[in-house]
Amino acid sequence: MSPSAHSVLVGREPHLDRLRTDARRALEGESRATLLCGDAGIGKSRLLAEYLDRTPMGRTALGACLELGTEGIAYAPFTALLRHLLRAEDGVPETGSQLTRLLPGLGEDIGPDAGDNGRARLFEAVLTFLEERARPEGLALVVEDLHWSDASTRDLLVFLLRNLHTAPVHLVVSVRTDDLHRTHPLRPLLPELERLPRVTRMDLAPLTRPEVGRQAAALAGTALTETDLDLLHDRSGGNPLFVESFVGTAGDGGVPEGPRDLLMRRVEPLPETARRVLGLASVAGDRVDHALLAEVAERSGVEEDELDEALRHAVDAQVLRATETGYVFRHALLAEAVKADLLPGQRVRAHRRYAEVLDTDVPGLPRAETVAQLAHHAYAAHDHPRALAAAWEAAQGALAATAHPEHLELLERVLELWELVPDAAARLDLDRGALLLRVCLAAQVAGDLRRSVDHATDGLAELDPTIEPETEARLLVARARAYKDLGRLAALDDMRAAAGLLPKGHFEQASIGAATASVLMLQGNGAEAEKAARGAIDLARRVGDRASEADALVTLGSLLDVTGSDEALELLREGIRIGRELGEVQVELRGLNNMASNLALRLEYEEALEMGWRALDRCAELGILRSQGGGYANGIAIYLAALGRLEEAWRLLETHTVGEDLTATRRQGVASQLHLIQGDWAAAGRALDEFARLHPRDRGSATEYMVHYYSRLWLLMYGPGGRLAEAARLAFEGERDIGLIGQIRFSFSGLHAWAELVFRLRRRGEPGDAGLTEELAVLLRRTLEREDWPNSPAGVLNRQIALGWLAEDPTEALVHWERALPLAERASVVIRIDAWTGTFWALLALGDRERASGMLDSVRQLRGRLGPAVGYGDVAGMSAALAEAVPTSATPPAGLTPREAEVLTQVAKGLSNREVGEALFISAKTVSVHVTNLMAKLEVNNRTAAVARARELGLT
Repeated sequence: MSPSAHSVLVGREPHLDRLRTDARRALEGESRATLLCGDAGIGKSRLLAEYLDRTPMGRTALGACLELGTEGIAYAPFTALLRHLLRAEDGVPETGSQLTRLLPGLGEDIGPDAGDNGRARLFEAVLTFLEERARPEGLALVVEDLHWSDASTRDLLVFLLRNLHTAPVHLVVSVRTDDLHRTHPLRPLLPELERLPRVTRMDLAPLTRPEVGRQAAALAGTALTETDLDLLHDRSGGNPLFVESFVGTAGDGGVPEGPRDLLMRRVEPLPETARRVLGLASVAGDRVDHALLAEVAERSGVEEDELDEALRHAVDAQVLRATETGYVFRHALLAEAVKADLLPGQRVRAHRRYAEVLDTDVPGLPRAETVAQLAHHAYAAHDHPRALAAAWEAAQGALAATAHPEHLELLERVLELWELVPDAAARLDLDRGALLLRVCLAAQVAGDLRRSVDHATDGLAELDPTIEPETEARLLVARARAYKDLGRLAALDDMRAAAGLLPKGHFEQASIGAATASVLMLQGNGAEAEKAARGAIDLARRVGDRASEADALVTLGSLLDVTGSDEALELLREGIRIGRELGEVQVELRGLNNMASNLALRLEYEEALEMGWRALDRCAELGILRSQGGGYANGIAIYLAALGRLEEAWRLLETHTVGEDLTATRRQGVASQLHLIQGDWAAAGRALDEFARLHPRDRGSATEYMVHYYSRLWLLMYGPGGRLAEAARLAFEGERDIGLIGQIRFSFSGLHAWAELVFRLRRRGEPGDAGLTEELAVLLRRTLEREDWPNSPAGVLNRQIALGWLAEDPTEALVHWERALPLAERASVVIRIDAWTGTFWALLALGDRERASGMLDSVRQLRGRLGPAVGYGDVAGMSAALAEAVPTSATPPAGLTPREAEVLTQVAKGLSNREVGEALFISAKTVSVHVTNLMAKLEVNNRTAAVARARELGLT
């Protein structure tokens, strides 16, 4: 087959045009990504080679995922891409660059980072590096075989797709779709990728019969007979690789029976030594380094000259292709076919040879790659001691590269092999309890909380607390942290059990106390949480555990935010200072975020906004802005919305994107609130649906679902149809589910919404609503009267607004509204609209049309500032009610209010308090209050005297 014939591209010209079009669009300032999907052998690699040769981009690079199973090399395709780009400019990573995590040996080792920040910094560094190389002439990147990718590669890919905004980058990713079995991790990921902006999917279909004929004729130099073409099209299924395999050996006989026969036709005619070498090469995967293969071949009895001759035969037959450092099979399917042709014993022996060679190191192979392959081959060869040691070393390498999912999987492989290697503890200089703890913590860092719980539980079942109390305590704390993030109450039991295992004053008691305080706070147990936090601070200072001190200070400051005290701010400032001094980034950022929340509860929204920006700026300083900044942007957007700056809030959210995690869920919660303010009911509904999809209730904590319930309430109450009764039922559903109303630490700022629902249900006056309405009113009043109600400015304001809505008598309501109004002037735009609306209805009920009109004007003006379709504030309904209201003809005598005069009129008819309440649609208790007030004003002591005085005044 001539090189020119092999380069013919058949049936893929439209696909090539689409790729080049996407590249040109990227050059115009909008990054693009293409998912190139199709079955094995369908021509993805061929098309990509053509694209890289003809792309309009100034720079190109290619990287491929490797098929090595659990022991795969994390970030393999991106390591290849970075090496290629650096080699092209004769460069190395800067000193201290995060890129050295992926390029060991090309720069100074910066050491492991077990937390999220190292991974975030690495992702940021890769993104920045690619952006810099893309300008100005453009960069085309190809990642092949994503179906073999490790979890870290997928995470980095998603991060890049979400953040390569205006950089002139075209990223093309190939996926073998016939490999995506039901549980394959790409099955759920591909639809997510396709939903991202600037990402398109391109599927390669089999070649048609005429296209098979064109390919075969171009390869063979002559057209096939009609009979052979029919057979070839039928048996190849239009797969270009199978067509090529047949044409390359067409002189050997008729058309083979099936795909495997088509593939192996190139191999079977080769000399016996060449077939042996190919078998050894196939055990390494679809590619192998020459130095490694040479060592393995020598140990298998193949001399150097024999190896060279065998490889020449394989290359000439186009089974292998030579690269700079080794060999690649013509196609992964061909490697799989050759490997499948080996007998089981041959495969095991080949794996053993690889393990033996790799255990002595191979010149030219980076240690990270060597140890990953060693772990794979030793395991496949059933060499358990060697596999154990290699998996352990590979796990440390994965940790250094911040490949947290692979770190976890390798540790689990170590745990599996532990049972098979009697002296495992001595070999690794590690006891099983310490290994279990590492696995448990690794699962948490990798984000797999359930696996963390399972590993801790298994470990706890094996340990003897009388022998290993510290290890048991650490496992309990680790499980408790996982339980806490899962929203499980069992977290507190584990924390208390851990504390009981350690002596009083033990160094680790401080961290346990700090974690316990955090758990108690999230469960709404403020008093006990405060006690635990103060105890943890005191102990941490005595034992010198400053990290736990900072953690507890931030928790205590957050606990006290409901008090509105200056102490809360001081505690937060101190926790932030210590956290920054120690490099405890998460403590520092949590402190900044919680201080912003504290300021918002003080109704100091401009200051809260400034603090939110400080947190975001700090992320930028730390190099984690694009990986972690999305969460802090969510908070800033809320403060901008509170100030009525909705367009700024949307721009911020569009700038700071998020991944598929809890931050993305919270982003949908924020988006739903912004849509509701703007009256876009359909968009709000879609955001809530996406919230539930990303964070199903059975996997989410109670507190995370608060915003979901409140957004659903506003959608039901203000959206199309005004489904008020359904909204009321939602309150009781939420109370049963997450303590929606009773968890006042988290719910107090939204209870006024449920109170307004009660007001609206009463005003609607449908008989079927009465029982449900009063049941909700009782629940709300009981909650509002609790002694632990927050007394921060926001707490005081929200209580007065809720009481204003709940009051059945407008005079009583107005008292609450007038207490709320001064604070409402400092509150969010929604709260201001709410306060003015409630005051309007109270004034209108009392006949004060002039002041009611003023409140309506205030609502109308603020809505006008927010936009044309604001969802809050029923201006139309208020305007109609004002127009229909009959002006009060005369002021009631003796200083009575209109409502008191109405009550006196009913009392004069001889009605009881209950009967008066029924007549005026107010409670008997409220009637009693009015009767007491009116008798004081009339200066009488009993109802009879009051009736007589009413006659004198002409009220009856």
